[in-house]
Amino acid sequence: MQRISTWAHLNLVGCILPWWCSEYIMDRENGGYYGVVTLEGERRPAEPKGLTLLGRMLYVFSAAYRKCRGQLYLDRAKYAYDELKTHFYDSEYGGAYTTVAADGTVLSDIKPNYCEAFFIMGLAEYYHATGEKEALEMCMEAFELMETKGKMAPGIYYATLCRDWTPKPGFDNGRNVSVKLPDDAVMYAHHLCQAYLRLYQATHDRRTADSLKDLIEFLLYKLYDEQNHSFMTLVTKDGKRFGHSQSYGHDCELSYLVINAADELEDEALRGKAYEVVKEVLGDIVDKAFDPNGCMYNGIDLVTGQTSPVHVWWAAAEAVSAMLCGYDLTGEEKYLTACERQIAFIDKWFVNRETGDWYNNILSDGTGGHVSDGQHGFDKLNLGKCPFHNGQMCLETMRRVESMLRKKGEVWLYADVDWR
Repeated sequence: MQRISTWAHLNLVGCILPWWCSEYIMDRENGGYYGVVTLEGERRPAEPKGLTLLGRMLYVFSAAYRKCRGQLYLDRAKYAYDELKTHFYDSEYGGAYTTVAADGTVLSDIKPNYCEAFFIMGLAEYYHATGEKEALEMCMEAFELMETKGKMAPGIYYATLCRDWTPKPGFDNGRNVSVKLPDDAVMYAHHLCQAYLRLYQATHDRRTADSLKDLIEFLLYKLYDEQNHSFMTLVTKDGKRFGHSQSYGHDCELSYLVINAADELEDEALRGKAYEVVKEVLGDIVDKAFDPNGCMYNGIDLVTGQTSPVHVWWAAAEAVSAMLCGYDLTGEEKYLTACERQIAFIDKWFVNRETGDWYNNILSDGTGGHVSDGQHGFDKLNLGKCPFHNGQMCLETMRRVESMLRKKGEVWLYADVDWR
């Protein structure tokens, strides 16, 4: 396990963060970051800038500073925070705008909980890292608005809200992805759940704890598909799965999130249910969701059984965290083996050793891995491509390994690591 933690640490500080901390992607003229940087390194200054990307970057830089204590990470966190406050914060209605032009002009003022979640998450982690009271004030203001205007019922939130926090039909995340949903459809606010966990860890606020518990209970008791051993992130009014696809990436992401939240809340009944359900979800994934090269499929069509040979970076990253969580919960070696094989695939095929960070998509076949088109295209930076999932995986892996070794009474040390 020490090799796993060492790999995560080296990947974070030696591969992911050097590129995302580079001056090359910073728009010093207008503030913030360029809207797009291509795989070839072309910067496109006229492209719009998004709340999701900026909030995620603020979160990762702040979390990296809390863990690794590098001055550069603190500097980049402050830079992202200043941009969030200057060009994205809605001083009139609270919360943040979804998309702005390169010069800071507001392009989209809708407030999807998907995007507002990263506003809350980034501010919460920045406050946790720096003690900046203004960040906490903006964060708690957005939390209060989400709870009083964006919440339909315990654990259930409107997918999209207007600038004044009135409900807006459908789902629009400000990234040219607008989805018409049935009026009675419920989309699980999993990033809001992540944000509330970070806010609770930073403040131990009781109302945040209560809302976090509501989100976890709704997922465990209403959205768990016992037949397919998976979480349904979009359901109809009567609780049926919307569509017929299962996302292994989201099952992984939600599994260790549920465990971490239940442990943090120290609620034994919630913890018991979480452990029971997550063991079933991860047991299904470890047994059938990995390809012959050791990389987890993005998902599966539940009707045809079809999977895609193209793997996306974020799902591969979530698989590492989830398989390590499965090993922690059960002690079964198959989880550790799956974790190690996934890391080996990432290290060989996803890691971009030419310019840093990871490639977005890899096609896996009998000859190995090949850079491919797929989710978020080829860009190194755009409204959807960011250091959130792989950066979080590294931090989560380091944290869990240290926790597991403490349980065994062992001392954590760096280990030599070579996954190639």
